[in-house]
Amino acid sequence: MIYGMDRIGDPLQARLFGYGVPYRVEVDAAGVVAPRPTDAAGEAERLCRALRQLRGEGNGATDGGWVYSLPFGRCGVQGRPREHIIAHFCAEAYLDVLSMDGLKTQPLAAGEIAHIEPATVVRLRARPLENHCVLVAFQTEDRTPLLGHAAPFTLDGEVPDDWRERVVKCHAAFAATAARVGGEHRPLLERFLGVMAEKLDGDPAIPAAQEQARCEGSYAVEDEQALFERQRTLFDEAVLARIRDQDEAVFRFPGMFGGVAPLFSLVA
Repeated sequence: MIYGMDRIGDPLQARLFGYGVPYRVEVDAAGVVAPRPTDAAGEAERLCRALRQLRGEGNGATDGGWVYSLPFGRCGVQGRPREHIIAHFCAEAYLDVLSMDGLKTQPLAAGEIAHIEPATVVRLRARPLENHCVLVAFQTEDRTPLLGHAAPFTLDGEVPDDWRERVVKCHAAFAATAARVGGEHRPLLERFLGVMAEKLDGDPAIPAAQEQARCEGSYAVEDEQALFERQRTLFDEAVLARIRDQDEAVFRFPGMFGGVAPLFSLVA
């Protein structure tokens, strides 16, 4: 398949991609987010169950209630990378996007590809279909997030090691920032993005990762759906067994989406 103007490349060779099951949470009347109990083994099992459902194999236990990602963002390097996500098995789903213009909420339809831009902080929230877990498919256009070009959103730059504390703190920071009106949120967002930019500045691995993405045509893809379909073919019973066994190459907890199956190593 031709992805660039003058060469045949493989965008997946340059991308971060995989699947995640967002954190199960409780949300009180004031909008305060608190995580429901879980552990790595439980999230690995949820992820395997959801991936089987993606292949059309059986039903699972309903998550019940709401699931949330962490609020996260990246500052962007030369306007890259964009991230593309699809939320599967949702009765309803929303992408909350915090930018210099303020907070906007985008409803997501079933199977819709949502695009996440640099210089924003976003969070996904969704409610599952009966007998399903919400499953998020994601593709990031380059691998700079592996080099520090992605971070959970906090106001003081400190991210708790404990995942439960992290969920509470990041959502509180997002709510506090979004509540500021008249542009008062901008200094908080600028500081978060600026700290990230300072850490990336001068790192030769960043332009190298972006050059690989350009060479593979990752920034020039016109049909993102085709890449998501290809991604779906990469996991089989052997990969599911590795996820269930919490193999670090294909399973991580905690992640931005809770339990995460990064699959990019399967094409490296």
